[in-house]
Amino acid sequence: RQSTIILLLLLPLAWGSISTNIPSFQSDFKVFTPKNIMLFIWFNKLVIVPLELIFVGNKVFLLNPKNQPINTEVSIIILSFFAFAAGWQYNLLKSYNRVFSPLHSTKQWAIIYLSISLLSLLILYGSLAAYWAGSIFTYVTHQVLEQVSGTFTGFFANVGQRFWPFGIILAWYWWKQKYPHLHQWYWPILWILLCLVGTLSSNRSNMLYPALTFGSLIAAGWQLRQKSWLLILSLGLVLLSLFFGYLRVQPTLDTERVGELFDAYLSDNDYVWYAHQLYFGTPYQITPLLGIENQSFTLFASTLDPVPILGKAFREQSGPFVYNLAIYDSTVSQDKVIPVAGELYYNGGFTMLTAGYFFFGVVYRWLDTTFKYYVATNPPLAASFFYLALLFNATLLLSLSVLVQFAVYNAAPALLIIAINWWQMRKAS
Repeated sequence: RQSTIILLLLLPLAWGSISTNIPSFQSDFKVFTPKNIMLFIWFNKLVIVPLELIFVGNKVFLLNPKNQPINTEVSIIILSFFAFAAGWQYNLLKSYNRVFSPLHSTKQWAIIYLSISLLSLLILYGSLAAYWAGSIFTYVTHQVLEQVSGTFTGFFANVGQRFWPFGIILAWYWWKQKYPHLHQWYWPILWILLCLVGTLSSNRSNMLYPALTFGSLIAAGWQLRQKSWLLILSLGLVLLSLFFGYLRVQPTLDTERVGELFDAYLSDNDYVWYAHQLYFGTPYQITPLLGIENQSFTLFASTLDPVPILGKAFREQSGPFVYNLAIYDSTVSQDKVIPVAGELYYNGGFTMLTAGYFFFGVVYRWLDTTFKYYVATNPPLAASFFYLALLFNATLLLSLSVLVQFAVYNAAPALLIIAINWWQMRKAS
């Protein structure tokens, strides 16, 4: 409808009004910074997805079956963006940047991190050969995790997998100090590939985030004034990332099969649009929440939902449960992620939405500033803050439950490096 098109065009207008008038909300010349990642996410959400909806149409039909007007949905997204930009601009959480000396015993810590991850993979898959053969397939990973579900060993193994990329980062940092003369162009590629080898059993975000974190160190000095080609490259990587998810659900793969699947993937335009709109946040994601009559407070339950053992008692009161019940009218499937903006509005209207995204903007600015302070002097510490910023993107792309899940299962390697640096500084003083 014409009215829907006008509403959708308000989203790119909101992006333009902030990005052109607030200097602190313009992209960094340095390529790999938390700020640039954040801007890329908002650009997709406010510009590319609305234009897709106008020219291609809504491909996530399940989220708006009655084809209702999206006045409220667009208002929620615009207000969340303005509140986030205000929190970023005012920068209330000033960074108290301590002077951390370069990390000691880097080689030993790299060995510890890599040993933890290898032990975890052996617990889950039985052997490295079994990991290499089956980890790329979603159904194999689900079977492996189901076998250890509800046990302390399973929890340790699940968390332990996340230590591999940081073990590689620590090894790279030691290697760079030990052999500073080895700076050929192919070394960064080899290190990135080595980083990816230990994350094959993870979902796409848990593969992409460590690679981006490593890239933030390797390309710390890269600066660009014209970023149009980088935007195109980033969108291409998003396309390939969606294709990787397309691959993982297959029962078997071979070289010829991959080519056929890629052709099928590119020809299945509806899937590409569907995946992009769903993962980057179409306004229609919020629609199912607006039709719920008997509303309940979900935030407390949503934060406890992902916590092992403790979370079971809260799952039927959580946002993900309420959201999927509204979509499917049954409790059979729990596959749709409730957007953070939608859940905040559902629980506290525009007031809670504004306060929440203002707070998110403040925290994100602090993480970005802290990363930039340490990236030249203490790369492993900077990588930890970069990684935490990527996990914090759950507030923009995913849900509060996923944010807590990241904190429980993913954040440990980064938090441990921060703790090691703090302890080292304390001993030195």
